[in-house]
Amino acid sequence: MLMKRMLLLAVLAGIAAGTAGCKQQDAPKLDRQAVRLYVGDQVRITADRPVAWSAADDFYAAVDGEGTVTARHVGTTTVTATADSGSAACTVEVQPRYNTFVEPAYELIGQTISHAEIDAVEKREKIEETKFSIAYKGELPYIKRVEYFYDVADEDELNAITVRFDKGYENEVKNFLSERYLPVPINAYVINFYTHYETLAAVKVVWSNREKEVVLQYGHNPKQIKQ
Repeated sequence: MLMKRMLLLAVLAGIAAGTAGCKQQDAPKLDRQAVRLYVGDQVRITADRPVAWSAADDFYAAVDGEGTVTARHVGTTTVTATADSGSAACTVEVQPRYNTFVEPAYELIGQTISHAEIDAVEKREKIEETKFSIAYKGELPYIKRVEYFYDVADEDELNAITVRFDKGYENEVKNFLSERYLPVPINAYVINFYTHYETLAAVKVVWSNREKEVVLQYGHNPKQIKQ
């Protein structure tokens, strides 16, 4: 009887040990689940075990092999730590240092859209309207004018938008755009800014430093730019 009891205990112990050996480890644990950074800032995220790091979209934030995150452009992405036992994620929100102006509704470029539909999304005060354009007063003293232009060949399709600034704001406007877009300098007076290098973005922004003013022109992006 004693022998049978000892044998039963040994079997149970073996089952318990086998179960423990087969039990999966938990996913890695991170020291934070969300971070908020300004463009250019860095922070290191740590895990409780060796992991491989990756960023869902490194246009917004990149991560190196040590878990150091670098904020690159305004927006939100996810950084993931992956181990054999699973993965864990941290949300990265990148904030701007510059809030110089409210960008126009550039997502409408290339669309067939009426004047009334533009008025519905554009909150600035309308100051002028023609068959091929609508102009609005700048929301701040240094913004002269925001103007939407239709395609001359197709008067129902929005073709471009311009924003005009007083001279003296060229660097601030440039910094505002650099936090949100990929800059591609053309010369000392013109820089093209692209919305995203991973996709064929619909829009590019041309920054022009002119004699009496700074002009932004939002228009079609004819090609893909890869950083």
